[in-house]
Amino acid sequence: MFQFLVVKPNEHQIDAVHKLAKEIGVDHVALKTAQIYDYKNGSDLMPTIDKYSRYQKEKDGTYSIKNELLSHCWKMWQSCVITWDGKVVPCCFDKDAHYVMGDLAQQSFKEIWTSKNYNSFRETILRSRDEIEMCRNCTEGTQVWA
Repeated sequence: MFQFLVVKPNEHQIDAVHKLAKEIGVDHVALKTAQIYDYKNGSDLMPTIDKYSRYQKEKDGTYSIKNELLSHCWKMWQSCVITWDGKVVPCCFDKDAHYVMGDLAQQSFKEIWTSKNYNSFRETILRSRDEIEMCRNCTEGTQVWA
């Protein structure tokens, strides 16, 4: 599989990607939409072709994420991320470990996974995903493959 992250500077290369994939014998090309951290005022990375953008332009000129922020997240009960230094964070969207649930140097994984801190975080998501900054720009519910 050949994955290609479509952003404005390379969206004109989509046909070339398919051609290259065929030339080198790739079975499947997957075109992926990009997550933009500061999307509200637009970005030079946002594709002009709507199909390849996770964001939509609003009437006031700002941008919003296309998906509806449903108050659920399967990742909170099925996966997590362990950073290089043993910190446990809820998911891959916490790239800078802002939401540390525990530290494996101090606790067992089971203690962290079942902790009051982790369960409180899960309850917040069920109440309103919008309350957690990283969850506002999450791909949960978003079509990430174009």
